[in-house]
Amino acid sequence: MRLDAVGSVVVRSVVMRYGVLGVLACAIATVGTEAQEPDLVRVATDATWPPMEYIDRDRRLVGFDIDLINEIASRAGFRVEFENVSWEGIFAGLLADRYDMIASSVTILPERAEVMLFSRPYFDAAQYLVVRNERGDVRTLADLTGEEVGAQIATTGARLVDRTPGVTVRSYDDLGLAVEDLAQGRLGGIVADVAIVEYFVLGNDRYGDRLMVVGRPYAIERYGFAIRIDRPDLKAKIDAALGAIERDGTMARLRRRWFEHTGFSAP
Repeated sequence: MRLDAVGSVVVRSVVMRYGVLGVLACAIATVGTEAQEPDLVRVATDATWPPMEYIDRDRRLVGFDIDLINEIASRAGFRVEFENVSWEGIFAGLLADRYDMIASSVTILPERAEVMLFSRPYFDAAQYLVVRNERGDVRTLADLTGEEVGAQIATTGARLVDRTPGVTVRSYDDLGLAVEDLAQGRLGGIVADVAIVEYFVLGNDRYGDRLMVVGRPYAIERYGFAIRIDRPDLKAKIDAALGAIERDGTMARLRRRWFEHTGFSAP
């Protein structure tokens, strides 16, 4: 065991007073009182959903969810290791214990809650329909009968489109590709959560004058962090930290940082 200068003084003092056995006892006591390494929590995220979670131009993982999880970890006393996982397989990975939780704009649904735990809700969202600006004839999904509508695979948006008679869903791993296809006229519309819709339509000069949100929100949804069903201890820590973050104004500060420039307000 290596010792710093202060430790060396202690050892010399013990040797002088108690001999070699005293040194051994001192070393054992030092090991027992060393600070323990914080628990590591493996967090999966699908980093294709700005401004919630995405890879920026410097190849860094950033976003509202990422900042929030880091804040929670700091308060709850655990370390975080993020893993960028495709949405299509993200829940299967959680059920297979490949990570401890998902932080990726996950809607709390009853069928999901049967096989995983959820944190307390931290974000209200809704599904919106986006079309090209020249489509003044479109107000609802039903107005796109006979056309394709894009959505991210295995999301509540994709489910909504799929349940609309006469409309065909085209699924995407990355909703940014769906936005581009819509802008190029290859789709009749897209359905996505309000945060990503406003990020692309209101906060992006490339699409702001080409795309528009139409109609009313289809559903109000609540996001939560999905947690392994055998980790109620982790859920308790996350819920406690979320409560404190909401009470002391940190949540409001994070919202301003990530959504103020788009005019976003939760439904």
